[in-house]
Amino acid sequence: MSVPCEILKGVRVVWSPSLHTVRVSVCHAPGRTTVEVAGELDVASLPALTGLLLPSEHPPGTWIGLDLSRVTFCAPGVVDELLRAAARLRTADCTLAIEQAHSSVRRVMRLRGRTGEFASAPAARMRRPAPDARDPYISLLAQTLTLALRITGAPMGNAQLYDSEEGVLRIVTQHGFHRPFLDYFETVRDRGTACGVAALEASPVFIEEVAASPVFLGTPAEDAMLDAEARAVASMPVLARDGALVGIVSVHRRRPVAWTREEQGVLGRLAHAAGQTLLHADV
Repeated sequence: MSVPCEILKGVRVVWSPSLHTVRVSVCHAPGRTTVEVAGELDVASLPALTGLLLPSEHPPGTWIGLDLSRVTFCAPGVVDELLRAAARLRTADCTLAIEQAHSSVRRVMRLRGRTGEFASAPAARMRRPAPDARDPYISLLAQTLTLALRITGAPMGNAQLYDSEEGVLRIVTQHGFHRPFLDYFETVRDRGTACGVAALEASPVFIEEVAASPVFLGTPAEDAMLDAEARAVASMPVLARDGALVGIVSVHRRRPVAWTREEQGVLGRLAHAAGQTLLHADV
């Protein structure tokens, strides 16, 4: 599914219906196209992506950026086929680049020795930063999550560190979730999630029912949340004293719930107090 839009941080995208095991979104801007993919890329689902990468689909000179950050499974042959698509696009004076990649994609690229064969400009985004210098931030977010779970009695929650270099949120600690959820939300950088909206607006987000929320409606994230039985969520940004984003702390409930004014106030104050312990967020 293709929609015209500006390529701006936080723009909401429109996703296609499920095509085998994958969903895609295409966003056009002058001289640039962004293709986002969510789900499992295997032999059956690959044509849903490669059909969008034909030279006839793009004007000469177009930069085509692939966001594969939510591809939770990548078959070995996918990377080879993407390289063939890149070669075809070069004959039409277009450039194909992987700008974001899930660890499942990066693993296949490393095993097949293909990491350096795509356009070089976005390569830095493929590196996962070492967390050693960020341990104090991770510890702060973990403590805040523990208190938020204790206060609300919520059975599930997670804390994400904001990576300013890549412009993404990364889960650094969690409680109650299993691998499919953690794989899907490995990184977040858009408005299709409560945590993404909280980060972009620097304000708490309280969603009473995921299945009825305009934040999640029609997105692959809705499916991931419901599969994990996370039917309500509260996401609080942790901001340093200079206003810089440190990360997001979220708590989840298994049933739709009306977050009380008291709960909203307590969670908001908790996240605010955590951030006030830091002068700035150099992450």
